[in-house]
Amino acid sequence: MWLAIFTGGLVISGVTAFPLVTEMRVLADLLHALPATPDGVIVWVERVRDGLVVTGRDFPFIAYGTDWLAFAHLVIAVAFWGPWRDPVRNVWVIEWGMICCAGIIPLALIAGPVRGLPFGWTLLDMSFGVAGVVPLVVVRSLVKRLAPAQEGTGEQVQPGDHQHGQREQRNVGHPDDRVLLREGDERQDHGGDEDRGGPAVEGTDAVGPGHEGTVRTGAPSRLLDS
Repeated sequence: MWLAIFTGGLVISGVTAFPLVTEMRVLADLLHALPATPDGVIVWVERVRDGLVVTGRDFPFIAYGTDWLAFAHLVIAVAFWGPWRDPVRNVWVIEWGMICCAGIIPLALIAGPVRGLPFGWTLLDMSFGVAGVVPLVVVRSLVKRLAPAQEGTGEQVQPGDHQHGQREQRNVGHPDDRVLLREGDERQDHGGDEDRGGPAVEGTDAVGPGHEGTVRTGAPSRLLDS
């Protein structure tokens, strides 16, 4: 859930970076309709709106930069699909996101005054870094708890496993492992035959229609005669 919240925030930030002029017009009208809005906030929002309108009319190519900003947010959101698929192996993506959130603080403090932004707007920008790191810290803590379980059992933990209490056992991929498992099964079959007093039958397993259990082909002729 925490990872979905963070990823959803990135997607929303990216999508809303395209129609900036329309959004600022709606925001300015909304602030005028609210009687408790400070005058300084209304003045600043209207200034930003007017700047975007003039830029879009006379210098539309500048908006190409914010288009790439929107694209960057969407690409970063896609990167977090890795931790969603395999959180333990891709925990570094979570830690990278935490570093990015920490980098918002100095960037806002340096670039904000240089670009002439009000200090209150700078604080608002820094709040995104603080709010963004909270779900990542929670996700990283959960992943660190899953890591010992995955290393001990050889299972690949999926994000839905800890939500539903289910885990999917990984298939044995190496041919030698499959051979060892097959030999172990045959030893168990031989041991069961000896305990029942019957001879161990070697050969390839084959299940005949209408029969329960396992019928061994390639058995000696004396067994077939009996």
